Amino acid sequence: MSIYSTLWEIQVPRHHYFDEEWVEVYAQAVPPHIGHPSQYPEGDPYRDFLPPVVENYDPETGNAPFDRAVVIVQRGRDKKDIQRYVDPLIVMTGEEYKKFGELSAWRASLWDGDKPIAEQASFLW
Repeated sequence: MSIYSTLWEIQVPRHHYFDEEWVEVYAQAVPPHIGHPSQYPEGDPYRDFLPPVVENYDPETGNAPFDRAVVIVQRGRDKKDIQRYVDPLIVMTGEEYKKFGELSAWRASLWDGDKPIAEQASFLW
């Protein structure tokens, strides 16, 4: 049984925007109960390759403010050694992933679809 659940999957150009070769990249979440002392009284078997457990996970309700971890992997480079991805692109805490999502949403809200991108991005330089 896997400790991961897929959040999303996308295809991106391998080398360049105009590239015709695509690769699949996907995000795997590790739920907050994985490794938590309430669920694993013998100890966290995933501590060697995952960020620390989510301290404010509530075992009574199963609620937590974020997942324990999110691992971004590329199809073809997604080999696992039991549960550990051997060659992930990124491993981050669930809290970092949540902040990244908030930043991405904020950045997307800045773009006005009626203006040319160069005009909209002028504040960057």
